[in-house]
Amino acid sequence: MEWIAPVSTALGAVIGVGATLLADRLRWRRERADRALETRRQLYAEYSAALSRIRSALNEAANDASLSGEERKRRVRELFLAPGAYELRHQLAILAPEDIVNASGAAFRLLRDTRDRILEGADAASPAYARLEDAYDAAIADLRRTMRRDLGVPDRIAE
Repeated sequence: MEWIAPVSTALGAVIGVGATLLADRLRWRRERADRALETRRQLYAEYSAALSRIRSALNEAANDASLSGEERKRRVRELFLAPGAYELRHQLAILAPEDIVNASGAAFRLLRDTRDRILEGADAASPAYARLEDAYDAAIADLRRTMRRDLGVPDRIAE
C-alpha cells in the first residue's frame, strides 16, 4: 500500500509533462503553418506586383513610337527583366502548391510572348498584341483566384 503514493505522483508527473509537450508541439505546428502562410502571402503579392510592372512596361514600350531598331529591343528586354519576376518564379516553384506554379507560369509565358511580339515589331494597335493582352487578363485573373483560394481568402466578403 505504500507504493500507491509514489506511483500516483509519478503518473501525475508523466501526464503533466506529456500534456505540456503535446501543447508545445501543437503550438509549434500552428506557428509554423502561420509563418508559411504569411511567407506565401508576401511572395504572391511580390510576384503579382512584378507581373504588373512588366505588363505596364511592355505596354509603355508598345506605345512608344520613338523607340526603333536595336534601341527598342534593348529597352524592351531591360524592362522585362527589371521587376525580378524570374527570381520570384523560382521561389514560387519551391514554396507554392502546384496549381499556383502552373497558373503563375501561364501568366508569365503570356508576358514573355508579348515581349517577343514587341521585339518582332508589334505595337499596341496590332491584333496580335490585343489577343495577348486579352489572354493575359484571363490568365492573371485565374492566377489571382488560385492564390486567393490557397490563402483561404473568401470569394466574397460578407457585408
